[in-house]
Amino acid sequence: MPRGAEIDVAHEMMRTAFDVILRTMLPGRGNIDTELMERSVTSGLESISWIVALALVRAPSWVPYPGIYRTRRERKRLHSILESLILEARRTPGGGDDLLSHLMNATDPETGRLMNTIDVRNNLMTFITAGHETTALALTWTLYLLRHNPEIEERVRGEIAAVTGGGPVRPGHVPDLTYTNQVIQESMRLYPPAVLIARAARKDIVLDDEQIRAGSTVYVPVYAVHRHENLWSEPDRFDPSRFEPEAAKAIDRFCYLPFGAGPRTCIGQNFAQTEAVAVMASLLRSFRLTLRPGHRPEPRLRVTLRPAGGMPMRQQRL
Repeated sequence: MPRGAEIDVAHEMMRTAFDVILRTMLPGRGNIDTELMERSVTSGLESISWIVALALVRAPSWVPYPGIYRTRRERKRLHSILESLILEARRTPGGGDDLLSHLMNATDPETGRLMNTIDVRNNLMTFITAGHETTALALTWTLYLLRHNPEIEERVRGEIAAVTGGGPVRPGHVPDLTYTNQVIQESMRLYPPAVLIARAARKDIVLDDEQIRAGSTVYVPVYAVHRHENLWSEPDRFDPSRFEPEAAKAIDRFCYLPFGAGPRTCIGQNFAQTEAVAVMASLLRSFRLTLRPGHRPEPRLRVTLRPAGGMPMRQQRL
């Protein structure tokens, strides 16, 4: 890449996070067409916003939406790729230490049954689709916020240099990058990658003056909760000190929801946080990124919170 070239950081973080997911879930699984898989996953995620919108107005499931046929085609293609990988793995005795191997060897604690190919495929689909875009967006918005807060960025760089000794980022360094982690947590407060949580009411309840019937879909507006002035002091200010160990203990569990809450909290939370800190540290120790002058990314809701028009930045190797 030419020195000082402009890149779309949003796209590059998507590619990076997707590569991490594939390397941890499906390492050494033949010749995977990553470009094809990434395109299929992105197409599927873009369709979800239409599905949610139609559900909100109680439209029948057969109502078409823009791109529905392309989405179905890409989903079918992705299913075929994953099923081929699963069949290939079943023919290989033993198994590795990757997610696919663990899913194939997992047994129901009550019946002792293994998952069939479709069950394994659907679990892989969940990890792939939910596990790369959210982390990529957390990194993208963090880099944007750091460019507008240079003193915080320099503190992050200082921590990275002190912890790594100026060398490459190693797994053992991640737990010691505490301020870097605070910065990413605060970024996810201001720009939560998943801005809505949908749940179905299990029974009739009254919430304030609102009657909610059993079976009704309830949406938790994460973006609004994270910026509510009754829950946060100066809610629109970027302040990583909110997540210092002692300060974080005072945050109500249901006021900070980047990974949801309750029994359906994101299963990949720890993985995503570790990945985000490692990628951020690796990036900032090697590059300085400058936002395109005058560019103001508009948050756009597509189930996840994406920057409209991407995040154009110029990179300079340090």
